[in-house]
Amino acid sequence: MIEEQARVNRVHGNIAEIVVEKQSACGSCSASSGCGTSLLSRWFSRRQLTLSLPNIVDAKSGDTVMLGMDETLLQRSSLMLYALPLGGLLFGAIAGERGFQILGLPTELGAVLFGLLGVVAALLFARQHIGTTIQDNDNGLRLLRVVRPSEPIVLGNIGMPETKQREGFGTKK
Repeated sequence: MIEEQARVNRVHGNIAEIVVEKQSACGSCSASSGCGTSLLSRWFSRRQLTLSLPNIVDAKSGDTVMLGMDETLLQRSSLMLYALPLGGLLFGAIAGERGFQILGLPTELGAVLFGLLGVVAALLFARQHIGTTIQDNDNGLRLLRVVRPSEPIVLGNIGMPETKQREGFGTKK
């Protein structure tokens, strides 16, 4: 489960309006002064993402909550948005090249035209699939718990034994 901290903006019945601050990891990286990604993140302002989710944890306005997303959903979505258009490009380019070769036309032109057609078809398919998922109101995000001010936030606990967690990385035994 991938977790992210967010703030409850307001609550309407059993629906909570959640505000997530989009963050960049560039602030904590030691190479941020010479990195192109860091430069781009400084150009574009931080934006907030507002979500409406079922309030299953009884959160109140102003509470800090933990959102959760299943890793398999993220992997499937990534494949759909990256691998599917790439597959459409390759399939279209091969089909266009072969088709134009049979017709005696320039094969490069066929590869380019049908490759672009394959990408567009794959993106339209992904858009249709994502649209039906959104209409089903299943975006994969869930409210997990309300984070209390006295509760420590534990990130990256990978299930090491307690003695290993206290030793830390880089300590000699």
